[in-house]
Amino acid sequence: MRYLHAHSISSHDVRYAFASGRVRALEVKLLGRQRMERLAEAPGVEDCMRLLADTAYGEHLEEVEHAGYETFLRHEEARVLALVDELSRDVALSDVLRLEHDFNNLKVLLRETFSGLDLSGLYTDLGRYPAVEIKHLLAGEAAGRLPAPLDEAAARGRAAWEETSDPAEVDTAIDGVMFAHFLKTAAEHGVPYLETLVKVRIDLANVRTFLRARYMELGPRTVERLLYPGGGVAAEVFTSVFQAPVEEVLARFQFSPYRPVIEKGAAGLAKDGSMVPLEREIDSHLVSFLRLSKYFTFGFEIVTAYALIKKMEIKTLRLIFAAKDKGMAADAVKERIPDAF
Repeated sequence: MRYLHAHSISSHDVRYAFASGRVRALEVKLLGRQRMERLAEAPGVEDCMRLLADTAYGEHLEEVEHAGYETFLRHEEARVLALVDELSRDVALSDVLRLEHDFNNLKVLLRETFSGLDLSGLYTDLGRYPAVEIKHLLAGEAAGRLPAPLDEAAARGRAAWEETSDPAEVDTAIDGVMFAHFLKTAAEHGVPYLETLVKVRIDLANVRTFLRARYMELGPRTVERLLYPGGGVAAEVFTSVFQAPVEEVLARFQFSPYRPVIEKGAAGLAKDGSMVPLEREIDSHLVSFLRLSKYFTFGFEIVTAYALIKKMEIKTLRLIFAAKDKGMAADAVKERIPDAF
């Protein structure tokens, strides 16, 4: 992965000396790929639980028996966010991790509004604001009712729906506001690692959109509307090669850190229309970037990186538990585990 030298994106914030030390102690308890593969090979959910008994998850495994693995994993996510809140010296920075859940709840709320469907099962309670509170404020349909920048995101989401009636464009409008807010927060608080992280996430989201749109043979103008601004790779780079042969696309990204993601993702789509290789490579790339924090000494970025890697770990566990429920073959599950673990 070619990025600036790791120390050039570290804030070296000594206020986080204690927090950084505490996180370093927790990092050694993260699950590695070998453990993930053993979980993938387990016959069922109960066998997975036994394998997790001697890990950091062992203390709360009884929740799986009482409430199911989804509740257990949500509680794990809540514990990670509570740790971030405890260690944070800057509420605006720690809010970045919670506000993403608020933006996602807003997307669900707008989908319910536009479709008339009951999507209550898609809400999370991990945001800064209760979903029901956002729902009540949204129902007022008056500017300024929602906490900023959710108010702006709601307005842009509504405008996108009125213009296109396309849920994908609504999501793009909302996420665009979210990414812009996160970039502004990182810049204002002098955390270049977080700013770079947001740009990496924008780039990876654009890679996903670019490859899916090519596979679905969408029009160039549609793709242009679905790409996010603000990434390290300008949206124009994607649109300039959107209709080009894959060899030309790879040549354009020859010296980009995203070339392996594009190459393996495009190959998976071309072979059997599978998004699995693309999603695995996106997750692997993100985890690899987050692991740059191991070169830092102090700073909120160490806390952020741990929380996000833990979130990716929980996401992978959710995938494995679901696969066990469905009786999916071990090899098929392993294909979905990011290599960076």
